[in-house]
Amino acid sequence: MSEGAEGAPVALVTGGGGGIGAAIAGALGRGGWSVVTLDPLVSLDGTERLPAAEETTSGRIVAAGGKARASSASVTDADAVRAEVDRIVAEDGRLDAVVNVAGITRPTGFAKGTEDDWRSVLAVHLDGYRNVLAAALPHMAAVGRGRVLGVTSGSGWRAADAGAYSCAKRAVAALTWQLGARAPAGVAVNAMSPIAVTRMVTAALGRAAASGRSGSASTGGLSLGSMPEPDELGPLGAHLVSEAFGWCRGQVLFAGGSEAAVVDPPRLLEVVQAEPGTDLAHLLAVVGPAALAAAEAAQASGGGSNPRFPAAFEGLPTGAASPPAEGVCAVVTDRPEVAEAVGAALAGRIQACHTVTVDRRAAGFEGAAGALAAALQHTGPLDAVVVALTGSPSASSAPTPWQQVLVEHVGIADSILADAAWVRAVADHSAATDRPVRLLTLTDAVTAGGRSRAQAAAQLARAGRSATNERVMAFAISLEGSAALGPAAALAAHLVCDQDAAALAGAELVAGDGWVGLRSHPRPAGSLVLGGPGVPGWFDTILREVVGAAPEEPS
Repeated sequence: MSEGAEGAPVALVTGGGGGIGAAIAGALGRGGWSVVTLDPLVSLDGTERLPAAEETTSGRIVAAGGKARASSASVTDADAVRAEVDRIVAEDGRLDAVVNVAGITRPTGFAKGTEDDWRSVLAVHLDGYRNVLAAALPHMAAVGRGRVLGVTSGSGWRAADAGAYSCAKRAVAALTWQLGARAPAGVAVNAMSPIAVTRMVTAALGRAAASGRSGSASTGGLSLGSMPEPDELGPLGAHLVSEAFGWCRGQVLFAGGSEAAVVDPPRLLEVVQAEPGTDLAHLLAVVGPAALAAAEAAQASGGGSNPRFPAAFEGLPTGAASPPAEGVCAVVTDRPEVAEAVGAALAGRIQACHTVTVDRRAAGFEGAAGALAAALQHTGPLDAVVVALTGSPSASSAPTPWQQVLVEHVGIADSILADAAWVRAVADHSAATDRPVRLLTLTDAVTAGGRSRAQAAAQLARAGRSATNERVMAFAISLEGSAALGPAAALAAHLVCDQDAAALAGAELVAGDGWVGLRSHPRPAGSLVLGGPGVPGWFDTILREVVGAAPEEPS
């Protein structure tokens, strides 16, 4: 940012007391920025305050001739974050950038971790980021200038059994992709997906080694020996909030010191019409393996050549879509219309379908386990469970699109936790009975918050098979239309009853008004080998091409 008449540009760096946050804060300080670090300096799991360090990030910046100060506020304290942002604007007259690195880690996974661990991780990584955005964006919008850099993780877009951390980081990525396109004029919102030798990564690898699992899946395939030191990420992080980088909006960028990459959001690969009157059961029996499962395996559409299916789907098989299964399914929901639609789609295709009516407000790991145990008294062992819980109430219209995105993310961590509680209950039931179970999570995704929640559910589902020794096949369906329930119910019946549907476990499935489909997983769309840690002069020019942005206007 230019200094101008208002003084040096000002940045707030959460989690700036150490690791990557300290590296970015230091790079900004060396670049002439005034830096405020916001970090309560707690243990890695967030439970204990650490002794005061002899040397702090802000102290190092000041000692080098820069301007900096430190705050011990936590991102989980919305009032404290707002007060700190207001103080910055009052004292410095501006807030040019926010870098949100704050985070904790606890041992959570698809089938492990306490409710408190899950709740705490979601509170810091997801609710904490929303608190920072809600405090900073109004000031940036008022002056038409600002940069925001969130932090996600490879555990949030690659398959990884990191539980609450994976869910939170996927939701941060989803929030970035949505908010980036709706941010106030003059404000750019992006996210970094870093990898470095930090306390958090070292702890994750240690847990993986202790459990006998490889840690590479949780770190994007990198080994500890090949990871950069946090300081190597500082220059790139500082560049991503610079004035020159304002052209880039709504992107997630992998940062590995000597390399960077653009992480593409999920994109539709296959869509199949599912208008009323379509024989969806038979249609999905055909296109499920040939189109959806094939695209999931290849992460690319199989279309674009000779038509794979006849016009008007002529010649579909007749009779039962699949042999009647002997299994038992439970539909866990607080929405009667969901139970009715799924029950109708399963009629004649499964031995029994039971509705388990739940109160979402009583959600929690213990509540879900108790409700499932009570249901099992009537259903007996289950072969499939469909979970469809109401999300946070739809918010009234906000004055601006970016405010609407933030409002619709209120309570999203609680919704993710409620979904995870039932995942845990089903995983525990499967383990206790040594019985394979198909688990489906249906999520309304017609709001920004709903879309982030749906992506978190999809991310969690990707870990189901490996985390449970192949016992639980988890599926996630995102409902993206006012009339999406019918197609979603038909897709759910296909996943419950068809053996071939096992290939779609962990896939990013979607149902809309008159269609069903499959999205790709997030993935690197283009990589830049930088050599690092400095940012080469060609970086922005090449990145514009990778993300499909217009070339820079000649000066």
